[in-house]
Amino acid sequence: MMEKRGHHICKMVNYEVRQKVTQETSKRIGGKIVKTPGNVEVMIYKNKSKVEGDMKDIKVAAQKIYDIIKKEGKTSTIDKRLIKKYSLV
Repeated sequence: MMEKRGHHICKMVNYEVRQKVTQETSKRIGGKIVKTPGNVEVMIYKNKSKVEGDMKDIKVAAQKIYDIIKKEGKTSTIDKRLIKKYSLV
């Protein structure tokens, strides 16, 4: 079964930040209301393969992508608006 990738947030070179949001739900089971908590998961993808996951913040994921691209030596290909938006260093 294919894992859902979540919603596209931003793209840097060939890496993507995607976010999967699970809403809080409540069900009535046996006369009692059972609540399941909501969840936010941010993941890093390269093309269609998952590189890293289980992050809670988009800025953390963007910084990790920036560090990966910095190691590859391709920082000149990143959009300046993304660097300013996510305060990348």
